[in-house]
Amino acid sequence: MESHPKHLASLPWIQKVKKAKIEEIISSHSLIEIYSVLTTFPLSPKISPAVAWKLIRENIIKDFEIITYKRNDYLSILNELVENQVSGGSSYDSLIAYSIEKTKVDKILTLNSRDFIRVKPEAANIIAEP
Repeated sequence: MESHPKHLASLPWIQKVKKAKIEEIISSHSLIEIYSVLTTFPLSPKISPAVAWKLIRENIIKDFEIITYKRNDYLSILNELVENQVSGGSSYDSLIAYSIEKTKVDKILTLNSRDFIRVKPEAANIIAEP
């Protein structure tokens, strides 16, 4: 199976996190997305749920601050989606982009910058691709 073309560009960022050179956050929503991708990735043998959970614990949970959301956060996110006329799957990116409101991030790294800018246009200057 061929690797994603952006994996090599992303690797230095992950290495910086692992070496505690930068502080990283992750949306709680992203944890479930990662689990979903790992357990459905077309590998042989497949990644089992237990192995996926182990990979997440060892590679994300211990190195990233997890951002969670409350009722008012979801209401704010929904209002922003309506204001920015965002619909469909891009709506989920707003959960991650909302981390700007919850923390003092100076950069959001994504392989999907176009959708992130769409859901959070005022943050275009800190949304980047590796």
